[in-house]
Amino acid sequence: MCPKTIITGKKYIRLYALRYKTLKTWGLAGLFALLPLVVSAQTFSSPLRLSAKTNLLYDLFLMPSLQVEFGVSERITVSASGTYGWFEGWPWHEKLRVVTGELGANYWLWQQPDQVMHSGFHVGPYAAIYRYDFLFGSKGQEAKANWGVGVNCGYSVALNRHLSFDFTLGLGYVGGKYKEYEPSDDISGHNVWTADKIRHYVGPTKAEIALVWHILGPVQKSGKGGNP
Repeated sequence: MCPKTIITGKKYIRLYALRYKTLKTWGLAGLFALLPLVVSAQTFSSPLRLSAKTNLLYDLFLMPSLQVEFGVSERITVSASGTYGWFEGWPWHEKLRVVTGELGANYWLWQQPDQVMHSGFHVGPYAAIYRYDFLFGSKGQEAKANWGVGVNCGYSVALNRHLSFDFTLGLGYVGGKYKEYEPSDDISGHNVWTADKIRHYVGPTKAEIALVWHILGPVQKSGKGGNP
């Protein structure tokens, strides 16, 4: 087999792998965004509170996210979430790969205890870890593990007993080592590293318009805290 054939084969294998990962990202975004509607989401009566949510902003940009939140007291909830995005060759960027994980807590203000996680204001701290690879034009940045901490504040609006929207903004700090690089013409896709840097960023770190599915919790009667 001649070298040209081997190189061409590697090129097609790489393109197939990238397309597969991009399609997987599309599939996850659609699944997380539409699952509560497809399965006709219901809330199962329980003294425990448990909800699942997806950030529609991230889904829109093909970075599907999933968060699980549960109550630990009448007004305090804790959550864990993750985001995944992998796609290349878009008009406004060459490559965008994002994987994040986050742990957080919320204190729900003012509303009645039976409305916690359904409606009202909430505020709380969070900690996150980020892995990313961005390529815009001829300049890229890659980090294996950056970390962040901050405070988020949000407001939830109940759609009915089973679903709600949650609007959240977060401010905080993101730090860690990252590399700057330029893409090479090598068919293997290797990068040319140009600098090692340390990130120190303070400012907005998260934005959410989330669709929330309340899986477990006290099932409210019609006319109290939402529509049936």
